[in-house]
Amino acid sequence: SVIHSRTKSRTLAGDPGFTLLGTVARKSGCDPAAALEMRPDYIKAILDPLGMLQYPIVVITDDRHSAVLARLLADPDIGHLIRTVPEEACW
Repeated sequence: SVIHSRTKSRTLAGDPGFTLLGTVARKSGCDPAAALEMRPDYIKAILDPLGMLQYPIVVITDDRHSAVLARLLADPDIGHLIRTVPEEACW
């Protein structure tokens, strides 16, 4: 077993998904867009206080938001930590 973080970047199911995300954001006080955009600073702000920025970050995605993965890979602080699931392991 290996210590790692896992993050999911996926498309919400239309308006019901955005409504659910908005409700969760209002109740928790979280940014309603940050979880969708998955910008590097967002990921770092979560992982840094946990001491997890030294371990691999596995990104699970439905490939509908390729910009998310591209931004994470391009980040100078965490880009080298990003791992993806190989295409042959996906269904």
